[in-house]
Amino acid sequence: MVDLARQAFNTNNFHLAVEIFERTITENGPSVDLYLGLADSFAKTGQFNKAFETYSSASRLGSISPEKLKHLVTSLVNCVKGEKTSEQMFKQSQCLFTCLICRGLLKEPVTIPCGHTYCRSCLEKGQSKSCKNCGVVHYYLNVSRLKTNFLISRVVQQWFPSECRAADLKSKGNNFMERHKFERAIVSYSEALELAPTDHLSLSNRSHAYALLENYKAALEDAEKVIEIRPDWPKAYFRKGRALFGLDQYEDAVVALLQCLALDPSIASAKDYLSKALHKIITPLPPDDPKAAALHQQMHPSVLQQLIMSNFQTTRLHPCVTMEHVMQLKNIINDTLEAATNFEESSNMDQKPNQGRVEEIYYRNSQHEAMEQGNERIKCASAPNSRSTSPTMSTKATRFRDDLSLSLKRSRNPSGSCPTSPSREPPAKMFDMAGCSERDSMKDENERKIPGDLLNRDDFDCSLCYRLLYDPVTTPCGHVFCRRCLDRCLDHQSSCPLCKSSLAEYLAERRQSVTESVQGILRTYFSDDYEERKKIHEEELVEFTRMSVEGTAEIPVFVCTQAFPGIACPLHIFEPRYRLMIRQCMESGMRQFGMVVSLTDDDDNFSDFGTMLEIRDVQFFPDGRSIVDTIGGRRFKVSSRGKRDGYNTAKVEFIFDKMPPQEKFEEIKEVQNDVYNFAKIWFDALPGLQREQIHKHCGQFPALDEDFTQYPNGPRWLWWLVSVLPLNPQIQLSLLAMVQLKERLEGVKKVIQYMSSRRRSQ
Repeated sequence: MVDLARQAFNTNNFHLAVEIFERTITENGPSVDLYLGLADSFAKTGQFNKAFETYSSASRLGSISPEKLKHLVTSLVNCVKGEKTSEQMFKQSQCLFTCLICRGLLKEPVTIPCGHTYCRSCLEKGQSKSCKNCGVVHYYLNVSRLKTNFLISRVVQQWFPSECRAADLKSKGNNFMERHKFERAIVSYSEALELAPTDHLSLSNRSHAYALLENYKAALEDAEKVIEIRPDWPKAYFRKGRALFGLDQYEDAVVALLQCLALDPSIASAKDYLSKALHKIITPLPPDDPKAAALHQQMHPSVLQQLIMSNFQTTRLHPCVTMEHVMQLKNIINDTLEAATNFEESSNMDQKPNQGRVEEIYYRNSQHEAMEQGNERIKCASAPNSRSTSPTMSTKATRFRDDLSLSLKRSRNPSGSCPTSPSREPPAKMFDMAGCSERDSMKDENERKIPGDLLNRDDFDCSLCYRLLYDPVTTPCGHVFCRRCLDRCLDHQSSCPLCKSSLAEYLAERRQSVTESVQGILRTYFSDDYEERKKIHEEELVEFTRMSVEGTAEIPVFVCTQAFPGIACPLHIFEPRYRLMIRQCMESGMRQFGMVVSLTDDDDNFSDFGTMLEIRDVQFFPDGRSIVDTIGGRRFKVSSRGKRDGYNTAKVEFIFDKMPPQEKFEEIKEVQNDVYNFAKIWFDALPGLQREQIHKHCGQFPALDEDFTQYPNGPRWLWWLVSVLPLNPQIQLSLLAMVQLKERLEGVKKVIQYMSSRRRSQ
């Protein structure tokens, strides 16, 4: 029967498994394995109330390890879905001077290729190659090769001197922690907090030091202060949960640790402590008076019990918990199960009351790895007393899921008023909940007040154009330039304009990401100057948008070869001036430029007629060269010539074929058919190798365009023929300048007749 029940369970027939397990227990009597099988089946069917009761019954018959709850975990995951992570909530209001990893003031800021900036130490300790802000994976990122962002570093030191000095004291405290001098570390952290009272990192580190000295009450006080300052920081809840665990307040510790893992499910030590706290709750010791304990539990339920019984309704949540946190339980439970397997050996020893035991906990701190990287010895006291019954769920899965869905539609506010200070204000929009109408309850840190005498616009001038930075980019050597200015420099040489460091890799990767922190500073603190600079930039590009169908326009001109309407013209761009021209055409959005042919060796002496080329695609080489795929468009006549940024420009008038009178249509069609057939005969008579080369470079012989009136520049097949005929450039220009289709057809016919006669005479 048991095998049949397990077979039904493995085939996802959970209702049948429930029936078989219940019948087996009735016939053969209860056992731990049977109760666990029944509880797992209840959990899979969504009957959580019965599932918890059955798990509790199993625990009274024998010891249950945390890994035995994996099916309960999986079922809860199906009802509790995560929607947002801590990083997603935080980056919506990320301070311009804050590291997304440690949430502290940037220290030795390093800008990675995607344009986001972090503390150097945070990047060096990170195991992932993906950006915490945008998720871009930098497979070849080598932090040691990236220099500190000089501009951001200088601004942070000038604008926040007290916090920078506090950061130095905090580093001093971290060194003491590394050498296990916890009392001296606390002194350093306290001195840092005198300079920066709301430095959550110093508070967190001091809480950690207090916990190592088993002063859990002081550790809890510091942890709660950290939560007030950074309610979005998962490590704050870990500090609180750890302190509560040390105070034997296991249910409150579970709530705090769940909050921590809801924000960041990768914190391994939080999973360890959570598994231990849950183990103490699920396998309680019997009280002296079970009835009195049960009555007290019913009259005074714990925070965890209230959360479970109310299906995690917003009104029952912990002050710093929102429904969004609860919805992260999917990752919490899965990761907790994995961590629980490591706790199996220690669980048996923890069953003995009043017996302390030393556990090795490893935690990789994103701000100061050296402080916590070693084998930390943390004393975990066992529970002298515990609860009489394990918590139970009050509703079934469908009701549980519906209640959560309804709760998500309600207005949810951040935690209560968080204290602010002039040196560091809590960020706004920490929890961007659906329907939240009170987002201004916390001040936006992006609008942090800076004394006017410290705001020096000259600090943000580009060292190349001597204007305010626009679209600032950071090189691997740590210098910041306007993106367009740096691109123009790289057109000539692949080295930094300031320090001459090689930027070959930067150029090969075609990095275009703006440095978000610098861009945000310009928009926030120099908004008027930034808008003026933006206007200047737009005016510089406006000429490219003036290429109209009618009238005249000034266009960039490429002096190279002859192009024709509707005919592809691939180009190899390697000269710096034309690299700049192509880039400007792309940035303007017009993706067009003029192509003319040189009449002499001097590029300034180019033809009076040309063709607009439309850019279809650009393929870059690592050294900055590119292959540009273009196709001919409108024809133009040059009115005047000019220069811009080293390349030629021209004011042009666009020309089109004049529409003949309607009574001439049939005559022109006859001429077109005659020339087309004549040209086809000439082309078919060419040697096979020659035809193959033409097919390879110019494509197949086009089909006849019956309705020539729909082409303002004439039928495409005629321009294809002009491009493959061995004509003198002057003759090609003459054909390009013609505005009468019949005249152009007759001219091409004469050329073909001449070439055919020469072939017959040979």
